[in-house]
Amino acid sequence: MRIDDTFQMVKRAIDMGRPAHGYLIIGPVRGVAMDLAVRILQVLFCKSEHKPCGACDACRHVVERIEADIHWVFPEKKSRIISAEQIREKLIYEVTQTSFSGGWKAGVLVGADRLNEASANAFLKTLEEPPDKTVFLLLSDAPQQLLPTIVSRCQRIDLDEMRELGEPWKSRVIEVLASPLWGKPLEGLAMSNVLFSVLSDVKGKAEQLVKDETQRETKVDEDDEVFDAKVSARYREMRTDFLLTLLRWFRDLFVLKAGGDPALVFNQAKLDVLTERAARLSLAQVIYNLASVEELARQMEKNLSEESILAYAVDRIHHGAV
Repeated sequence: MRIDDTFQMVKRAIDMGRPAHGYLIIGPVRGVAMDLAVRILQVLFCKSEHKPCGACDACRHVVERIEADIHWVFPEKKSRIISAEQIREKLIYEVTQTSFSGGWKAGVLVGADRLNEASANAFLKTLEEPPDKTVFLLLSDAPQQLLPTIVSRCQRIDLDEMRELGEPWKSRVIEVLASPLWGKPLEGLAMSNVLFSVLSDVKGKAEQLVKDETQRETKVDEDDEVFDAKVSARYREMRTDFLLTLLRWFRDLFVLKAGGDPALVFNQAKLDVLTERAARLSLAQVIYNLASVEELARQMEKNLSEESILAYAVDRIHHGAV
């Protein structure tokens, strides 16, 4: 579902006083899933007649995560797991207390798939019998990791906004893939170096994002191992978008080589380049390319040298350049 349509559906339920006790929001937890959660929370806590106004203190407090009746739970420590202790102390205890404002209370599990067996079971009982005027929002991009009993007790929302690598990195990756230099000797290594530099920039951005969030949320310095684990988790999310950019390019080549409608091509701005390249490749080659990118993604999950495995993948791939 589109985020605007979903938001209006949930807002109507809130306006009627009959929201679900739990909403499982499927999508990038740092992207559209979080955006939808914030908008829902603003409807619940906004003090304006026309909710959400986005300008009142309550709406601002939602964005800043300082609203007293909203209880945020994130994966913690080096393991990046939501523990049973967190669920009991930061969520269950809090939502069973009297609301500070006399209105709604909310619990937000960011990365709900990071619940382990003990924390999932601890949360399940409260989800089954929630306190009055309490709403739980579970954000996840891996719902298959959640207990089926938790999923079944939530209203599931699958957001269809497509993930993309942020700028300027996406444009840099596309320009590398579209470069005419692929057909020249030794240029493949240079191109893989450019792609690796994009990954390095993405990792630096991940570190800065985590640093900013840590300062905003805890106001204290964190243990180095915990901070590094947070950076690693955020970088893996952003690296997935990098890999999706590669995969979509080679899927476009497959679509065109297989005789698909050009309207199905994701990178429409490069349709002429893709069409020329697809004409030079065999069907076996474009299928091999897809398998190579998928293997690259698997290798990156093994914590091998990204520079080396990226150079190896680039060397194996058939680009169709002159």
